Amino acid sequence: MLKNQRVLVTGATGQVARPIVEQLDSSNEVWAAARFSDAKAKAELEARGINTVRFTMGEADLSYLPDVDYVIHCAVNVAPDTTDQALTDNAEGTGFLMKRYRDARAFFHMSSDSVYRDNPDPKAVIDEASTLGGYSTYAPHYAMSKLAAEGVVRYLARDLQLPTVIARLDVAYGLCGHGGVPTALLQMMRAGMAYTRKSNGESYCCPIHEDDIVRQVQGLLEHASVPALVVNLGGDEVVSVEEMIRFIESLTGQTMTIEEADLATWQMKIVDATRRKALAGPCTVSWQEGIRSVLEQRFPGSVRQ
Repeated sequence: MLKNQRVLVTGATGQVARPIVEQLDSSNEVWAAARFSDAKAKAELEARGINTVRFTMGEADLSYLPDVDYVIHCAVNVAPDTTDQALTDNAEGTGFLMKRYRDARAFFHMSSDSVYRDNPDPKAVIDEASTLGGYSTYAPHYAMSKLAAEGVVRYLARDLQLPTVIARLDVAYGLCGHGGVPTALLQMMRAGMAYTRKSNGESYCCPIHEDDIVRQVQGLLEHASVPALVVNLGGDEVVSVEEMIRFIESLTGQTMTIEEADLATWQMKIVDATRRKALAGPCTVSWQEGIRSVLEQRFPGSVRQ
């Protein structure tokens, strides 16, 4: 685990990065980098004694950022309006950040399993060598920009001789940000919204709790390399969204209608965890334990005793 290091974490107010910032700060000098469009989030981090610095993806001159030992890059434009904006922010912006930190000990790039092409078999296990070229229906320019960013990261890792990790994140959830799939499902239930599943089967994924993300990121950083290490970052358990729905229904007494169509509400994948577990060890939070804890804390009184 990282200790007594200087660490920059980008996207620091987001669902994935904020727990990294808060947990690493207990034993490191952490710099939380973000746009901080939410002044409250900035104030909350500073109240904990965490250093903050304003950072916008796509900027070319990053000389104002502090010198650090490690960079954990989670900042991303998740819903760019155009292809140009997506590439400027997510691909070019990542390149400028790597050039700024060419002398760092290691660079961690949080990518997405949306870079994988969808497999018609909902139970297909996607390893790191699987076919790329995904598409995100909820944000048409997102997946291609994450794949483009990976190309930039791979090149610069070699060009700069900067030890690097590219982690393709699956379904993350927890207390920070929007909370992820379990939080969204309960909110949909309360609003009377239906979930749409694919007509050929349930939507399987490997959910990973924020506490496990923090541990796994640190474990994988020990294996940062040139060329860049590419690794899937999901949980150890395979579960379908429909199974999550049934579990949340049993916890809360809420109900949800499940409809069928050619495309599911969310595109999901089962990501192979073999490489990640060999490098950083197993996860520690089961999906049932994690979902129960998140719902109890985010929605007090929602879980029946």
